[in-house]
Amino acid sequence: MLGPIVNSAGIVFGALAGSVCGRIISPEFNKKIILVFSCITMGIGVSMTAKGNSLPPVVIALLLGALLGEACRIEAGAMRLAFRMVGFFRRGKTAAALPEQTFRDQFAVLTVLFCVSGLGIMGSMNEGMTGDPSLLLIKSLLDILTALLFAANIGGVVAVLAVPQFLIQAAVLLLATSVAPLTTPAMFADFSACGGIIMLGAALRQFGLAPVPVISMIPALFLVMPISALWGHLLA
Repeated sequence: MLGPIVNSAGIVFGALAGSVCGRIISPEFNKKIILVFSCITMGIGVSMTAKGNSLPPVVIALLLGALLGEACRIEAGAMRLAFRMVGFFRRGKTAAALPEQTFRDQFAVLTVLFCVSGLGIMGSMNEGMTGDPSLLLIKSLLDILTALLFAANIGGVVAVLAVPQFLIQAAVLLLATSVAPLTTPAMFADFSACGGIIMLGAALRQFGLAPVPVISMIPALFLVMPISALWGHLLA
């Protein structure tokens, strides 16, 4: 449970720091840091994808997961919930001059980034199955700066997102812990490759190169291990 705790604490710290020193952060600096985030995300995705055991089950899981996610409109639903959450909070003094719609848009996007990002889900599942919190610790570093940059625009209200993020990550981690005894090295390798491809999609989206439906692809993370096991059984 170390990863979710550190990650949520990082959001609170970043939000408070951003609300205090927001005026000294320039838009140019903000844009450059976001590009650095994108490079880091792409690097993590490449590293994870290279660990795959067999490509066919990963491809099948991604296709089925994306189809399921789009059919259930997971990404659209996540955005709707984010916009509804905005209504419960008021802007801080640091964002007093910000248009209401701009505030709503930024808060909604931030809700998705923190609570249902590919790295967050992947990291929680990884810690639950292996006890290794490294992915969530990396996400914590990214989220500190993300919270700081967004809080500079919309205020310290960003800190409240630490609560739903912790609850989601803790639930995924506990679920993964119960599944871990049933997995094999090959299944986990395919799980890593699947998560890596989703991370690459997230990087492309952060760069603004393609609107990859990253959130809709998340169901693939829950499908890839059973498909990998079935694929291995058929080839045995």
